[in-house]
Amino acid sequence: MSASSTSIERTVTITELAYCSGCSRAAIAALLEHDLLEPVQSDPEPRFPAEAVERVRRIRRIEMELEVGYPAMGLVLELLQRIDRLERRLHERTARAD
Repeated sequence: MSASSTSIERTVTITELAYCSGCSRAAIAALLEHDLLEPVQSDPEPRFPAEAVERVRRIRRIEMELEVGYPAMGLVLELLQRIDRLERRLHERTARAD
């Protein structure tokens, strides 16, 4: 059995997500409506991976600092993820070259 199949993924409720990210439940509902969040479980109540807290914080920061609305947010998040992956790959290659 691999380590990934035995590990338990930590999840949070919508209330916990709202509290930990500093958002209202209504704001979390809006993110769900715009497909910016996806629960890992929806019955009996939505549960989100613990990493969703950081995603919501990032969305709030982008929304406030760059004034990006929800319709464009998905694209912005995708581009930021690509940049993160490219920076990690560059760092790994640089570390191997040293």
